[in-house]
Amino acid sequence: VNDYVGILDSKEIETIISLGKELEDKTGAQGVVVIIDSTNDVPIENYAIDLFRNWGIGQKSKDNGLLILVAINDRHWRVEVGRGLEGAIPDALSNRVMESLAKEDFKNGDYSSGIIKSYGAFTDLIAKEYGVTLNKSLNIKIPNERNESSNNFSGGILIGILIVFFAIDMFFNGARISSTLLKIIFWSNIGRRGGPGGSSGGGGGFGGFGGGSSGGGGSSGGW
Repeated sequence: VNDYVGILDSKEIETIISLGKELEDKTGAQGVVVIIDSTNDVPIENYAIDLFRNWGIGQKSKDNGLLILVAINDRHWRVEVGRGLEGAIPDALSNRVMESLAKEDFKNGDYSSGIIKSYGAFTDLIAKEYGVTLNKSLNIKIPNERNESSNNFSGGILIGILIVFFAIDMFFNGARISSTLLKIIFWSNIGRRGGPGGSSGGGGGFGGFGGGSSGGGGSSGGW
């Protein structure tokens, strides 16, 4: 826990530390919470990924780190997920955890509650991915989990429609429309990518991390 604002009390800090230690002991994954005043006009996504890589959160060979960054005065958060955990915590799920468990608490100024609940949910998701149970689990329920299957079903329908579209385009147009669309998608994705800008700041360097890195997965939000 790296609380540079003084949001958490000693008991809350101990809760996060003990849960994170058990997670690391059983899985090797590392979950880190960082609370700051502001990113000082650096986009929170860049700030988080820079911090994640500089500290090396997670194991170097597995990139199984998680960072929850909360900028109080900016009223923004960022969840940064290492490549090795993107299966356990896909972008949409990380966003749902923060929106459903933390956002309302943050709006009410109860930052510690939102941080602890979201951290508890993320550690449970990681433990499940590794097939272990955390004795110190906070047993946080993530709302709307029942909708996950319906979302997957909708995604399957969309893929089916796209396949039919591409087949028709191939037959009647020689795939000219499909080729144009794929080029647009490719170049738009290239344009959205970017390396971290500026200095992450926000904390002194301390050891204990394993040299992991992030591929840019996660989610951002505000309140």
